[in-house]
Formats: sequence, structure tokens, C-alpha cells
Amino acid sequence: MPHSTLQQVWPAPLDVSPEQMALAALRHEIDVLDDQLLALFERRLAIAARVGKAKDAPSGPHVKLRPDREQAVLDRVLAQSEPDNREAVESLWRQIVGWGLARQGRMQVQVWSPVEPTRAFDGARLRFGAAADMRAVRDPQAALKWASEGHGVAVLAVNAGDPWWTGLRREWAGLSVFDGFGGETPTALAVGRIDPAALPSGRRVLVTAGGDAGDGSGIRRRGLDTHHGWTLSLTDAALPVGGAEGCVGAIG
Repeated sequence: MPHSTLQQVWPAPLDVSPEQMALAALRHEIDVLDDQLLALFERRLAIAARVGKAKDAPSGPHVKLRPDREQAVLDRVLAQSEPDNREAVESLWRQIVGWGLARQGRMQVQVWSPVEPTRAFDGARLRFGAAADMRAVRDPQAALKWASEGHGVAVLAVNAGDPWWTGLRREWAGLSVFDGFGGETPTALAVGRIDPAALPSGRRVLVTAGGDAGDGSGIRRRGLDTHHGWTLSLTDAALPVGGAEGCVGAIG
């Protein structure tokens, strides 16, 4: 009778039970998988560093983010995963992508959320991973200026007492919204110098004049905030960034 793999790896003492032997075999299998995962992860990090050097970037200061590519990778991976594993897979993949981006320069994230800071931080941490350097700030306008200079990403709360988002149509027109946190109706938005061609496919973010009455465009919108005749909203309409409709970004 041929020797089993278990007998080859662990010479079993006479007082080891079959249950203990089975547990040892499972642990050995995990150890082997861990070694394989480590080798693949380090290989991915090395390739990510090369990708950073090869990326096409918009002119001027910018952050090395491709939300469209990240969305495509995550969607592909989730489509292959078991339904019961998808939450864990998404969390893991966010960390993997975050550490890959860190090889191109550690992501800097400023968070302004005076009402629910923990919720905004949790959403940003899930999105950018543990590799991101995150800190809370007190002034959303200063965070917008910092992001407009290409230093990093600003995650800013909406409906929190400061209509910072109106500036996306004026002094901060070089910034784009590229993600939202807080569920189906976002309570915070991520803003940065993102190449408009790299924005995710999904709901467009609008900043328009007209308040709750709308601007007469006929586009169906979901309101997020209003201020003195200005409205921040989402729409499913496929609108270009910077057009007359007031599109300032997209949420995947």
C-alpha cells in the first residue's frame, strides 16, 4: 500500500488522533497556499511599480488613479467569486490595489466630515486601503486647494454645513468627483485631479443652478444637497464631464 502524503509530511506519533492528523493536513495545505499567495502578491507589486512608470497621465499635477481600470478589475474578480465570498473578496482586492498604487507613490487622502467622521473614514479606508496615508482636516476649501495642486485626494462630506461642491463649477473646475461613500445616497464624495477619460462608468455627479425646481434640462436626478439656488445631484444619464449639464464627475 503506497504511503499517503500525510505520512510523508508528518511522521505521526502513536498518540496522535485521526482528527489531529486531519487538522495538521489542513494547516499544511494553508501554509502551501500562503506561500503561493505571497509569491503572486510580490510579483503583482513589482508589476504595479512598472505600470506606474508606463501610465499615460494628463498634463499638470495629478494623482495616479485610474478609477475606470480599478472598477473593471473589481467587477471581473467579483463576477468570478462565489456569492458568499464577494464581500471578503472586495475588501481583499481593495487592499491589494491600494498597495499596488503605493508602489507608484503612497496615496495621500484628506477627509473632512464634521458630522460623521468615522463613517467617512471607514468608507475612505475601504476604498483606498491600508496603504493610504489618511488624515482628518477642518477646512474643506483648503482640502480642495490641496487636491487641485495634485497632492492627493479629498474625501468631503455633503449636507454637512459647507457647500464646498459649488466650487467644482467655478474655482475647482480642474477637480473631478470619482467615488462616493455612505450607500446608495452618498454622504461623502471623493475628489481629485483625475483624467476625465479615467472616470468610472456609473452615475454622473451634477452641480447645477436651479435649486429643487431643477434647471429645465429634463434629466432625472437624485438630489444630495442644495445651497442658494445650486443643487448637487446624481443622474443615470451618460453626460460628459464639464459640459453644459454641469457634470463634475462620476460614481461607479
